[in-house]
Amino acid sequence: MPSRKRPVRAAGDDALMARALQWNELFSHWPDAQREELLKSARMERYRRRTQVLSHDRHRRELLVVVSGCLEISSVSDLGRKYVNALLGPGQVAPVVRLLEDVPLAYDYHAHEDSVIIHLPSDAVIAVLDAMPILWRDVARLGLRRQRMSVAMLQAQTLGSIRRRVAATLAGLVEIYGLQQQEGVDLRVRLSQHDLAAMLGLSRQTINKELGALVDEGLIELSYKRMVVRDPAALRRIGAEG
Repeated sequence: MPSRKRPVRAAGDDALMARALQWNELFSHWPDAQREELLKSARMERYRRRTQVLSHDRHRRELLVVVSGCLEISSVSDLGRKYVNALLGPGQVAPVVRLLEDVPLAYDYHAHEDSVIIHLPSDAVIAVLDAMPILWRDVARLGLRRQRMSVAMLQAQTLGSIRRRVAATLAGLVEIYGLQQQEGVDLRVRLSQHDLAAMLGLSRQTINKELGALVDEGLIELSYKRMVVRDPAALRRIGAEG
């Protein structure tokens, strides 16, 4: 495998990146030697909230590993309407599709909140995978898991009532970001009504009405940019209603 020049890094970055890969959904089961090989060409960037990631080259073939904060994956329609495809938190990686060549890259990536992101060149990741082909299984598993989640989320967000779509989306976010607290499950991601509206393709007024109903029923609690889900099981039941 050809040697690669290590990017210049701040003190402590190597240790932080090594821990991040060790806990990452894709790389956690990889041998230490293969993760170390990835670190040779990795770089870590710190982004302020709403900053565009890959702003100088949005087509650059890199994997983005979330160390802290939240990565927003979005697209904009021809009419200028924004749609949020996904919010990824610590331990998650995207876009795995950039391991392929000549793939249309229609999405934009922004730091949804102050975030630390590791950039891994796709060619460096492929070199490690090809040197130990069994590791491609982890890529396949992650891709299939993402596909299953995407189909389930798409069904929940497009079928049934608006109430069902909102509940299913919140239940899905609980699975990704939820932290059990005494008062309920805290969604550890900044989620405004505008953000939720962009995820569902609905107006902010409609989202406000549906969230208000869930608050009145005691299923969620809202404060500034923060949500606590008091009854995740009830949200899942509503989201699964026909």
